Amino acid sequence: MVVLLLFSSVTGFLLSYITIPPIVAISNKKNLFDVPNHRKLNRIAVPTLGGMAIFFGASVSSVIFLQNEAVPVFRYLFAASVIMLFTGLKDDMLMINPREKLIAQSAAALILVLLGNFRIVHIYGIGSVFLLSDWISIPLSILIILFLINAINLIDGIDGLAAGIGLLISTVLGTWFYFAGHAGYAIGCMALSGSLLAFLRFNLWSGRDKIFMGDTGSLMLGVILAAMGIRFNELNAVSAAPFRFSQAPLLGLALFIVPVTDTLRVFTIRIRQKRSPFSPDMNHFHHLLIRLGLTHIQASSFLISYTVFFTLLALTLSHFSLYITLGFILLLSFSFSVAGLISRKSKRVEMRKVLIGRKVHLEPEDTQIKISEVFG
Repeated sequence: MVVLLLFSSVTGFLLSYITIPPIVAISNKKNLFDVPNHRKLNRIAVPTLGGMAIFFGASVSSVIFLQNEAVPVFRYLFAASVIMLFTGLKDDMLMINPREKLIAQSAAALILVLLGNFRIVHIYGIGSVFLLSDWISIPLSILIILFLINAINLIDGIDGLAAGIGLLISTVLGTWFYFAGHAGYAIGCMALSGSLLAFLRFNLWSGRDKIFMGDTGSLMLGVILAAMGIRFNELNAVSAAPFRFSQAPLLGLALFIVPVTDTLRVFTIRIRQKRSPFSPDMNHFHHLLIRLGLTHIQASSFLISYTVFFTLLALTLSHFSLYITLGFILLLSFSFSVAGLISRKSKRVEMRKVLIGRKVHLEPEDTQIKISEVFG
């Protein structure tokens, strides 16, 4: 079994690794780039179809090493992933409106929930309830999948972040699936981990072959991680000790803490400003960290470490009431984001003081440009 996991991970890595350079070459020839603008942090045009390589490596590796009994369930996950892959591909190449994207996401979620049975049924005593009826479980599961797809998509704003978070989640869940005896899901997670690792090599340290995953990758990654997170929650409920966590939803929240907190935060800001929750802006966690002076790699490393911290904290708090610990984890994460926002504002104030101290006369527009150069 360990050999299969190793082979699936290595195969996923190699397939993605050898696929990325041709994708970059085709993107360069066909001018398929992520072009810099006022809302993006990249300074040069970069190919955006890295998600194709991730999907190719993960799916082919999974098909090779999956056991026969796992294939029926994975076909629905494969179908949902293909829908998200081509939705993202169209968005990267032609741009689609949020309504069309939401329709495609809903189709993928319906396939997972109604056909693949990727549903939240066990809620571990939240509100003294342990099992959800179908009329609650089905819409709740669809909403959770839609939320996580968009949450992963929204954090894909700097080098290494979405892929790094995805690598961490898939590795942790894959390890648990292995020890709990769920070989098919372990192989699928490890194949994805290997593919993401290969992508990170080109995304972070490639030079001329640098590539982004784009919506092609982030939407596909989001639906896979959402499905695996739900399956972890459900399989954990029927697993035997010592691999059964009494508070699986808490561990799931901790693993997804960055996309969950960030999405709730930016959605709240946009709604309060009477804008669509899906309207773009520069208020994400990673934007905040970049404006505080961190590089892309530093910001991504910080947020991945942030996830590790909350995962370990969730394991530590697993003996307390689930209702209390879920609220505490979310409150703590929001508190950290507020503290970062205050630090950012303080830095802006200090910058203005420096400009004034130097007796630099700037018009309001010029001041905005100068400050944006310092923080962006």
